[in-house]
Amino acid sequence: MGKLLEFKTRPEQKTEQVTHKLVRMADEIDEVLIRHLSDKEIDPRELVGVLSHRLGTLMNHLEEKAELWYVCQKVMKKQAQID
Repeated sequence: MGKLLEFKTRPEQKTEQVTHKLVRMADEIDEVLIRHLSDKEIDPRELVGVLSHRLGTLMNHLEEKAELWYVCQKVMKKQAQID
């Protein structure tokens, strides 16, 4: 997993705990995606749409939308090898 972005300053021990939780969460998301990618009836583009919808809903509840959008866009382009 790449660098984790810290939007708030945390003590070192707390940062390590949060990092472990985020890595576990990412692994759980990967398990769900892989399971559904194995289902030939589901188009991977539909999974992208579902994830985009969920991310948009999550971001709707945050104040740093513009900053997060910039970060998400950069990460998505890099991971998708667009730029």
